[in-house]
Amino acid sequence: MKLAAADVVIIGGGVIGAACAFSLVRAGVRVTVVERGGVGQEASGANMGLVTLFTTYSHLEPDTGPFFHLAKASADGYLALVEEVGLDIEYERSGGLVFADTDEKLRGIRRAYEGYLAHGVPVEWLTPDGVRACEPTFMHAGILGAVFCPLNGYVNPMLATRAYALGARRHGATLLLGTAVHGITCEGGRVRAVQTSAGEIPCAFVVNAAGAWAAEIGRMVGADIPIRPARGQMLVTEAAPRIIRRVVSGGEPAARQTRRGNILIGSMVEDVGYDKGVTTGVLGRFARGILPFFPTLRGLQVIRTWAGLRPASPDHSPIIQLLDEPQGFCLASGHSKRGMIQAGGTGQLVTELILGKPPFLPLAPFSMQRFGGAPSGDPVVR
Repeated sequence: MKLAAADVVIIGGGVIGAACAFSLVRAGVRVTVVERGGVGQEASGANMGLVTLFTTYSHLEPDTGPFFHLAKASADGYLALVEEVGLDIEYERSGGLVFADTDEKLRGIRRAYEGYLAHGVPVEWLTPDGVRACEPTFMHAGILGAVFCPLNGYVNPMLATRAYALGARRHGATLLLGTAVHGITCEGGRVRAVQTSAGEIPCAFVVNAAGAWAAEIGRMVGADIPIRPARGQMLVTEAAPRIIRRVVSGGEPAARQTRRGNILIGSMVEDVGYDKGVTTGVLGRFARGILPFFPTLRGLQVIRTWAGLRPASPDHSPIIQLLDEPQGFCLASGHSKRGMIQAGGTGQLVTELILGKPPFLPLAPFSMQRFGGAPSGDPVVR
């Protein structure tokens, strides 16, 4: 059966696919989103929801390059999304600090702090006493220094993904949920249609936003996409009075407190294929890892655990690229642990690529061509 034609078919209904749909339809493009499950049911619903501009990765890009600006566009995009859609996505710019407990980390965040400050980013250098004043329940013993950024914060990841999807639908996007992609038809060296369990969708462009399954979609057009699943595990505690006020990062695992008072704890990048099982060893490691920093969490009951599969590129940064062969096939995946803070900017870049407009950021850092050398990035636990 042939379905209504679209200008663009987006494969994947996570935050990246939904943000791409929202951006494209607002630019007047006919969009159909194909998602085999529901909106935000994979990695977008299994993360901390951190929206951080100054992070533990900032030492890799201390001069606020394209990855910072991708994040800044995405963070600002949440403010615009709330304004337009009217859905409370629990976005809070609470501010956050990145701490150092070794001389090496201290040098890294100091270099990034100086670079960000020189480019007008509001950052503040904190001494150990300043860390205690900023986050009173955080045990600052052994902390050598930190950087505070008032732009750091968090969002409810499920609500944010749904808001993007809702906004896209209001502007005319079609969302085919519970619909699997079986193949992509290419003729004359370009994309012509997407074959789904609901029927064929004629189209001129396909956006591969399939997350951890992006490589599988790539093989449908003969493209070798270096993205693999990387498991991240999470736990959430019962609600408690306010313990964690800011986003605190610099160690593992990460933790934040929700608006309702629950504590989210999680992280890890595990190379275990498509296994979404939760392991007691990792959860125990989380508990042992977080208590030295926030001892007041001791005694809280864990009420739920879960795991999700992050789309990991070799350097854990996104691939955003319109392929030469086949024409019309666009990549928007590989965001690893940073999908929530890079979604809005990714949607903007994808829209500019498809419409042939000058991109707001240089594209080379997001191209697969960067993997010509040895990959780098976060270690993967095996």
